[in-house]
Amino acid sequence: MRKTLILGIGLLTALLFILPVRYLYVCKIMNNCAPIEVESPARSFTLSLMDGDSVILKGYEQLAFANGTVAPDLTVNNQDFLDKVATYIKANPSKNLTITGLSRKSEEGASFGMFENLGVARANAIRDFLVQRGINVDRISLDHSTIAGENLTEPVKFELFEPRPDDYNEEGGLVKAQFRFDNMTFSDANFEFNSDVFKPGSAFNIWADSVTTYFELNPTQSLNIIGHTDNIGKVQYNEDLGLRRAQSAKAFFEKEGVEVPIKTATRGEKSPIAPNTTAAGRQKNRRVNFVIK
Repeated sequence: MRKTLILGIGLLTALLFILPVRYLYVCKIMNNCAPIEVESPARSFTLSLMDGDSVILKGYEQLAFANGTVAPDLTVNNQDFLDKVATYIKANPSKNLTITGLSRKSEEGASFGMFENLGVARANAIRDFLVQRGINVDRISLDHSTIAGENLTEPVKFELFEPRPDDYNEEGGLVKAQFRFDNMTFSDANFEFNSDVFKPGSAFNIWADSVTTYFELNPTQSLNIIGHTDNIGKVQYNEDLGLRRAQSAKAFFEKEGVEVPIKTATRGEKSPIAPNTTAAGRQKNRRVNFVIK
């Protein structure tokens, strides 16, 4: 019995040694192992570039993002689509582009770096690809949305628009959210409803840390903070609430030791970036915009 046990242990030890060595020789050295295929969901060919009701590009393979990630798994077809989007924008200088990134219901509330949600982070990742293709970043605005379930079959939407006079603020900048380091937007998640008490979240803190360092290296720059609201309530009250929120954000940076000039302003309910007819739209409109100049 004892000999049988010892023999069994010896065989097990030999197998534990032989199998990894065989794998190393056959697969790694001889390159003679068949790859393990992992089945991934089929992508539909419904990706399009819209200009209002007009379809500019259609029939391309949808982009794909793994759960919780912001970097897309680009196919050759995806690359071709981005090439054609960039070509069209270059050929039509009056057109700008809004990229809307979507997230799953289970991803709701998750942030990524300085972005408050995965939808914006995904849209930003796609914007980077277009900027690499020569598109001016000022011509691309971002948006975000969350779907009701988990089947993220159309994670990014592309829509062209032609800026109108009321799309610009007094400083000449587009009202549409940019979500860039030097033109960043944060939602009212940093404030309680109908409150001007600033409670910065993790995404804002990450961005603010970088901004503080940036101003230390660039003391001649300045910061403009603009408060916005939805259209619930009286116009004058919303004007005041937007300003009070901007001033609270200014006090945060002053407490952090930022010494560059900081200006505050309010647009109240006058510059919505989404329809005020839905709760999601009103939440997007209740925001504070930070512009570095």
